[in-house]
Amino acid sequence: MTFPPVDRPTSAAAAAPAPGQGPGYAPTDPWAPAEPPAGRRRSRRGIVIAAAATGVVVFGGAGYAVASYLSGGGTQPEDVLPGDAFGLVKIDLDPSAGQKLELMSLLDKFPEIDIEGDDDVRGQLMESLLEGSGTDLDYGTDVQPWLGDRMAVAAVAAEDADGGVAPVLALAVTDEARMEETLGRVQEDLGVGFAVRDDYVLITDTQERADAFAAAEETLAEAADFAGDREALGGDQVAIVWADLSALQGILTDQGAAEAVPGGLLGGQDLTGRLILGVHAEDDALEMVGRDFSVSDIRVPAGEPTRLAQDLPEDTLAALSGAGLGDAAVAAWDQMAASGALDGVEEPLAELGIALPDDLRTMLGTDLVVAAFGDLDAPAVGARVVTEEPEAAAGVLDGLLSSSGAGIAPVYSFGERDYVVAVDGPTADALVADGGLGDTEAFRAGVADPDTAGAIGYVDLGRVIDQLAGQGGETGAEAAKFSAVEALGFSATSTDEGSRIVLRITTR
Repeated sequence: MTFPPVDRPTSAAAAAPAPGQGPGYAPTDPWAPAEPPAGRRRSRRGIVIAAAATGVVVFGGAGYAVASYLSGGGTQPEDVLPGDAFGLVKIDLDPSAGQKLELMSLLDKFPEIDIEGDDDVRGQLMESLLEGSGTDLDYGTDVQPWLGDRMAVAAVAAEDADGGVAPVLALAVTDEARMEETLGRVQEDLGVGFAVRDDYVLITDTQERADAFAAAEETLAEAADFAGDREALGGDQVAIVWADLSALQGILTDQGAAEAVPGGLLGGQDLTGRLILGVHAEDDALEMVGRDFSVSDIRVPAGEPTRLAQDLPEDTLAALSGAGLGDAAVAAWDQMAASGALDGVEEPLAELGIALPDDLRTMLGTDLVVAAFGDLDAPAVGARVVTEEPEAAAGVLDGLLSSSGAGIAPVYSFGERDYVVAVDGPTADALVADGGLGDTEAFRAGVADPDTAGAIGYVDLGRVIDQLAGQGGETGAEAAKFSAVEALGFSATSTDEGSRIVLRITTR
């Protein structure tokens, strides 16, 4: 099998840069140490605006906290929830003074986003609960007068509860008498119990359980696993999600439902370990940080970091790269094959001359980047892969593309230890050019720890929004509201205990 080659120029004069693609190819060593930092328009536009808006929606949801006093502090939901809870989702709309100032700084950059009145995130959350409650409770009349600024929902193992799990809702209370009058009036209709602990009301499925939770000697904040995970997460957070997957596995086993969650696909026969993530604001970014602790047997590869993304041209529209994907894909394939999930798949692939899973290792290699360039309406896409057998890897990929019947005719280019596949020659050239994306201010601000990360994602949201805004009309007007957004960055780094994942939306 042969592939149409793309000649790689040996000098800048040999190939002029294509518009929007960056300079021509200059040979680089993909294993050299990283340099220190110096078709369907409507659906595509909708996806991009949604990505840009994700952070701003959270900004707006935090608007209530910004409008409130700057005290922060005080009792948190984990201080009143029982210590044997194995899962928690918490929102703190009265965070520390520092977080409130950071939120104010962020929101000031979005003057066209309304964060007043109707954007009370407490009301948005509670009204959705009230709609399904089967009562005639009105948020503004019955709940808002006594509801505080912190709330959480937790899960506690309970053999006598449905599914072996008792949910418990913790709501901060500012007027205990009004709260008791409201809940007492609808308690029978709701079929719940409630009890007060330290200016919070705990609501669960029975009164006996509510009383027990409120009287628990150990709180979740004092439980060793949660306390350690929260400390490892660090910082002030507006929202936190935490889960003990080992405890969840125990409940599933007790309920005879262990097979309902395919733990084997996560790298082990059972769910194990714990994870925690938090969302907080900085003066120029919204950041989500996640940590996992021995979750099954998977984690970000602990070997060499991914390096290809940082070598892309500065005008790259979007990029996603990862190291060690070949080995990871082989391990996942073996586990799925052992579970029977691939029955009937291996034989047809073998008829195509593809030997799996070993060809996965060759095709995906030790480092891989997929990138998009040019205009949003017609982006040019390609990939570069570091592998020991580049031509053999391209042969595997070409076989898969041919069998798909999609009619894709990509352009291939080969180096000594890498290959490029792209929609056209200029895109292939851009993928092997030493473009310096990793040294740009937007990339460094958006992507945490890029020099040590095993996986990196990056989207130049500023360029995307500028393109949409420049098109005018309703789409352009909506995009212009988010003109302060600069980039979306993602990174995943291996740690001694698991992985650290950071997602950022930055502003200009």
